[in-house]
Amino acid sequence: MIPGFEQGVLGMTQGESKTITIPASQAYGPHRPERIIQIDRSQMPSELPLEIGSQLQGNSPEGRQASFTVVAVTEAQVTLDGNHPLAGQDLTFNIQLVAVS
Repeated sequence: MIPGFEQGVLGMTQGESKTITIPASQAYGPHRPERIIQIDRSQMPSELPLEIGSQLQGNSPEGRQASFTVVAVTEAQVTLDGNHPLAGQDLTFNIQLVAVS
């Protein structure tokens, strides 16, 4: 659970409803340009469909497993974004506390 969401429900009582806005810093963090990478298309498996918006799994430049979104494709390169899709965005939720267990 994102930290800001947990903070937003603290103090609520059963049946209470409210709208909370969680700033990006308490949700998925800022959008980090250094998490956008370009790869030579020849390094990508030829059978892999490369469509903008596609989600891929791979290794980050640091060697950790990561999810990437295809954001651009040319004949020579593929641009991948390793940021969470909601990074850099403030989030607004309408919530109702139904039960406490």
